[in-house]
This record gives sequence, structure tokens and C-alpha cells, in this order.
Amino acid sequence: MSALPEEAPADTGEQRLSPAILEILPGQDETSREKWLFSPVFVRLLATNAAFGFSVSTFYLLPKHLAVSFAASPAQIGLVTGIFSLAALFSVPFLGLIVERLGHRRASIAGYLLMAACAFAFALVNGIGPGLWTLRVLQGLAASIVFAASVALVSAVAPPDKLGQAMGLSGAASLAMSAVAPAIAESLGASYGFGYAFALAGVAALLGAMASRGLPKLEMAFGPHARSLLAIPGPDIRAVLAALAVTGAGFNVVMAFLAPFALRHGIQAVRGFFISYTVAALTIRVLGGGLTDRLGLRRTARLGITLYGIVIAGIGLAGPAHMVSLGFVFGLAHGALFPALMALLFKDVEPRDRTWLAGLSNGVLQLGMLSVSLFGALANHTGFELVFILVGALVAAASVLLMTAALRRLAALGRGRSLSTEMLFPPR
Repeated sequence: MSALPEEAPADTGEQRLSPAILEILPGQDETSREKWLFSPVFVRLLATNAAFGFSVSTFYLLPKHLAVSFAASPAQIGLVTGIFSLAALFSVPFLGLIVERLGHRRASIAGYLLMAACAFAFALVNGIGPGLWTLRVLQGLAASIVFAASVALVSAVAPPDKLGQAMGLSGAASLAMSAVAPAIAESLGASYGFGYAFALAGVAALLGAMASRGLPKLEMAFGPHARSLLAIPGPDIRAVLAALAVTGAGFNVVMAFLAPFALRHGIQAVRGFFISYTVAALTIRVLGGGLTDRLGLRRTARLGITLYGIVIAGIGLAGPAHMVSLGFVFGLAHGALFPALMALLFKDVEPRDRTWLAGLSNGVLQLGMLSVSLFGALANHTGFELVFILVGALVAAASVLLMTAALRRLAALGRGRSLSTEMLFPPR
């Protein structure tokens, strides 16, 4: 374990950082602030995120596998998809403890190894039952661990005024695999069976574990309230978390039901949607990351979530025949929305709270995604079209959450109050 600086008291929430990361932390000097983007630490983080994205994105084709191989109903597909989110949600109270005990680097390695084991085991599953459900639970836990460790490292490396760009780029490395992995998985599944696609996802997770071995140490001295999930801090933070949950519901509905929806319309391949979605999202994140910070995080999130909902409803209204064009607009909204929401969460947060908040945000996102089980049951009775329209309307309406938070912030400033970190994380 690396030593604390002499002036930093123990157990006060200060970061304990390795020399590798101290060299590029914001605030050291102007040169370090400019080189963070090309630092070995950030580049390695991008590599691990790419491996994570490939492994996770391969399972976007799991609903198609269930429908084609096991004739699964919408309710069964929703249940299997939702179990992943349920496991991730229940892991939230333990994430801080896991990452604190193992350290961010070792936690990331452990998460990737568990992801790999689950992916290889999926290649042997021959039906919908307890074995498949157990694997989805373990996948949800593993993905949550990797996500929490990664987000905390990104927020530590990036300068505060570049946090939106850093979140966008780190997510882009994972997002790029949303086009590559489903395209490969769909081809492998059609030619040789989905077991080979899942095994390849396991190989990607093993590569993520290998890349994680070179990440710097980033241990935290956690404050008592950093482990508490009962007191969600600050009205602005609550509003962003609520918007994140609704966005997660919309995303999971699209990922779970697009392929079965297309199959019911005689469309066998959905890779066009994932490719156009990924190209658009990457364009926004790579070329428009700085624009997000200039336009304003809250305004970007508000516009993004509105467009996100419109596109989801459009899938139900226009049908899967237009999935390529809808996928492109969906990608534009997604590419702007998620980095803005994550940056809004972390921009005023103390270092000791980053891992805890990363776990909480992932849990809230998974809580929204868990609703796919309910929407699957609804689709059994109404069809997929109405589900897409209903969910799209709910997501678009969530823009009000962000607008309300903005008005509350202005009112507080008008009364001469400052929304400091102490207000977001009041001392106990």
C-alpha cells in the first residue's frame, strides 16, 4: 500500500495514491493537467473498458438466443434480463466494502475473472432454469464491481473541468464494443451456435483482468457516511439519480426487446441497429466531449433524455424496419446523455465518496433496468409496440426531474446559499 503524504491525516477521507497516479492528478501543475488524456493510466483504463464492453455487449444477443433456441416468451426474456439488474442492485451495499478491502486494482481483476467464468459457463447452458439464473446473478455482481472501480479511477485521474470529457471517453471505449461484439456474436450464433459467442466474451473478460493488473493503486479512507445507503445526499443528486434510473429502464427495454420485436416482423438480423447506434454515440463522445462541458452538463442531460425517450417511442411507432436510422439517433442521445448524468453526479464529490457513489449510481441504474421484467409481462398481453411507446414517454418526461433540480439550485443561489460539497454530503 502506498503511503499517505505527511500532511494528510489518516482516516479523513483523503486519497491514498500510488506515485503513478500522483504524477497526473489535476492540480499538480499545468503540464500534468494537459497530459492526463494521454497518460499510461488513462490509456490502460480505456483498454480495460473496451474489454468490459465486449464481454457485456455480447450478451445483448442473449434475448435473441433465448427466443431462437428456447422459444422464450417476452416475460421469460424480461425475467432473465432483469435478474442481472436485480443482482447488481443488491450488490450495492457491499461494493464499497469489497473495493475498500481489495483496492481498486484487485477488485477490478476479481470482477473480470468472475465475468470470464460466467461467460464460459454460459456456453454450456442448455435451457432456461436455475443454472442460467445463477449465472446472471453472478454476472450482475461482477459487472458492478468492475464498474465501481473503473468510475472511481476515472474521476481521480481527470481534471475537474474535464470530467464530462473523461467520462465520455472512458465510456466510449466500452461503447465501441456495442457494435463489434453483437455483430460477431450474431454471426457466430448463426453459424456455430451462441456457445462460441459466449466463450469469446469470456476471453475478452480475461484480457480485461490482464490489463487491470497494470492499473495504479487507489485506496481510500472511507468516511462512515460513505458506506451508508440510507441517506441519499442532496436534492440535486437525488434528481440526477432518479433520471438515471428512468434512463436505465429505457435502455434495457431496447436491449431486451428489440431483437424479439424484429423477429416477430420477420427481420432476422439486428446488427445494423447496434452498428449505427455505436457509430453515432462514439461520434458524440469522441468529437463532442468538450462541447458537453461548454454547453453545460445539466442542459446536455436534459436535451439528451428528451431525445432518448422520443427515439424509444419511435421504435414502437415506426417498427423495426427503420432500426438503422432509429439506432443512429438513439446513439446520438445516448452518447450525450450518460456522460452528462455521470459528470453531474461526480463533479462536486469528495474523493472518499467516489467509490460509494459509483456503486450507488450503478445500483440506481440497475433498479431502473430491473423494470424490464414488468414490461416483459406487459408485452405478453399488449405486444412490444405499446411497451416501447409507453417507456419512451416515461423517459422523455424524466427531463422534468433535471429541470426541477436546476430551478431549485437557482433558488438556493438566489437566497445567498452555496450548494457546496457539505450540502451534498452533510456531516453526521
